[in-house]
Amino acid sequence: MDIVQHINFKPVTGSNKSEAIGLQIEAAILGKAFKPGDKLPSERELQDTFKTSRGSVREALRALRQKGLVDAKKGAKGGYYVRELDINEAIDHLAVMIKHQEIPLAKLLEFQYAMDQAVLSSAMTNAAPSDIHRLEELAVKLVMLCSSHDPDYEQICVTDKKLNLLMVEMTDNPFFEWMMRSVQLTFRSYEFVVYQTPEVRMEIAQNWKSTAKALGNRDIQKAARLYGHWYVLLEQCLEKQLGKASCQPFQEKDAPNSFQNKNEEEL
Repeated sequence: MDIVQHINFKPVTGSNKSEAIGLQIEAAILGKAFKPGDKLPSERELQDTFKTSRGSVREALRALRQKGLVDAKKGAKGGYYVRELDINEAIDHLAVMIKHQEIPLAKLLEFQYAMDQAVLSSAMTNAAPSDIHRLEELAVKLVMLCSSHDPDYEQICVTDKKLNLLMVEMTDNPFFEWMMRSVQLTFRSYEFVVYQTPEVRMEIAQNWKSTAKALGNRDIQKAARLYGHWYVLLEQCLEKQLGKASCQPFQEKDAPNSFQNKNEEEL
């Protein structure tokens, strides 16, 4: 009981006691009172500490396990043990959940567009000259890959991914990076569709090159327009491949249609 007293858990009240128990234990884990590999107090100890039923304690522990915070072990050393938190695993799970929910493509595009605008603004503020230089080099590489007579689609998609992840890295905000990586995993299948379309492939690459240049010039308005143009190109390509209905809600609500008839030089 010493460790429980040291953490200073409080008895729970109210209608949802299992949630209240889970939140206290979660706070103790995130606050490093329990370290990875530590064994939680037994169900009996937790029951006595929180002044509640064994059923509420078990429900709380199941919820913590579903969140990936603890593992259950059986045998002589059985019980609940604190897990090492792995952000990469969480990102993979989020991407899988998004796919399983079968969220309409238009909604995914709407979310990514909003996030990209926030990323762009933050990157513009925080990027160092060396970051801009790396972005420009990657954009030039993408143009070269896309202009090849025999495009290496795997390398094209890898370079595109590096450009997107470098943008979020330039924000110096890990939340943007985590969300962008989840979105990248969700959109992986669409990247091949986009870059395998000859009339779109080169324009997207040139659009990246111009975006990097605009960032280097600290021209937020032009960079935002170029970012928006990418979504118009994506919408046009996916409309041809998947049908107009798949992207129409996004086009009507969020895509900057004023760019639809402009080429990269005009932007």
